[in-house]
Amino acid sequence: MITTPSAGQSSPKMMLVVALLFAVFAAAVVDVVIPINIVDIAETFNILPGTVSQLDSIIAIAAVATSLLLGAFGARFRYKSLVMIGVLFIAAYAIGLFLAPNFPITQLIVPLNGIGSVLIVVTAQTFIGNSYPLDKKAKAIGWVSAAGTLANAVGAPIIGFMTGIGGWRSALMWFMLPTAVVSLIFVLLVFPRNLPEPQLNAKKEPFMRGFKQILTNKSAIACLAGAFLSNAAVFGGNVFEVTLYRQIFSASPGFATLIGPTVGIVLITLGAVIGGHTVNRLGRKRLTLVASFLAGMLTLFSYFVPDIWLRVALRWTASILGGASLAAFSNLMIEQVPQFRGTAMSLSSAFSGVGTAVGIGIAGAILNLYTNPSLGFQALGLAMGFLTVVAVIVILRFAKDPVKTQHLIQKSTSQI
Repeated sequence: MITTPSAGQSSPKMMLVVALLFAVFAAAVVDVVIPINIVDIAETFNILPGTVSQLDSIIAIAAVATSLLLGAFGARFRYKSLVMIGVLFIAAYAIGLFLAPNFPITQLIVPLNGIGSVLIVVTAQTFIGNSYPLDKKAKAIGWVSAAGTLANAVGAPIIGFMTGIGGWRSALMWFMLPTAVVSLIFVLLVFPRNLPEPQLNAKKEPFMRGFKQILTNKSAIACLAGAFLSNAAVFGGNVFEVTLYRQIFSASPGFATLIGPTVGIVLITLGAVIGGHTVNRLGRKRLTLVASFLAGMLTLFSYFVPDIWLRVALRWTASILGGASLAAFSNLMIEQVPQFRGTAMSLSSAFSGVGTAVGIGIAGAILNLYTNPSLGFQALGLAMGFLTVVAVIVILRFAKDPVKTQHLIQKSTSQI
């Protein structure tokens, strides 16, 4: 059985977490290149922008498939090996996309992004969950969540600048590939060969036992359902945020991007760090519920306010709360079945990926139903708000905080 180190036990050096954070950053920053350069990629391959957007769907499918395979077989490999393989996939993705001569080849290359990202992020979360005591684990997982969002905030302007100078492929070779190479070297040097590998204890377990333990656990299933619904709500609304500012408030593309996703991502990063530092005091389930509900309601209200700055204030506040919820939920999910943390986080990644795809599909379908943009976005807000409320109710009714329950049991035992 895999157990969490107690507060009194030694845990791996913090430099290992720094190396993992840099790997997560390298994995997340590659996600920016396609959304920013849809028009440029379409012109390069002489196709429609809508066709280019299909690349994100291919990446999502690869990510979900990798999550399931990692959940089944990931315990048979070392943390260091999985992270390094993931970074190599990211480097291969950057090189392949840079050299791709046509769109069909590009479609064959982009799955490398989804595969590499899942290997890195899920392994980072699992390593922290299995190796660090609770007082350090929550903060470290919060930083992992923050690293992913920070990569988007930092990467977007850099990639945009490089695209303006040398075209969309230049960012792949001069920013993404060097980042991946530095990350690979960092992991290679920092991770010692004799690092304890707790997940190797699971080698003797049947590979389906982890899935069975999680998918027969009512609390874990509730968390997975919450991940699906929450990601559908969040990404279903966020993917059209710039469009809303441009159509409803007549904002310029640059200004809409600044007050929307750019600042929003920075605030989500801040919220994730805050959530990681407060989750032990407030409780994993409690912080997940409160932050998710408030973020969802503020987002819902923002679709009905006529003033742009009032809407911005609501969305920015929701972004901080959303980041805190992200960190809290990751800490809640990773403790559901401590014997199979890797499988749990892999399944969570898979459910989140499917939820993201479903949410974006629902959002697009809703907006297409309305010729009046204002009515369309209000309907979108109601739909995403409904998904958030359902997610909160599912976690409230069925999910448990194993850490809180364990503390109560220990407290009762000590009193006896």
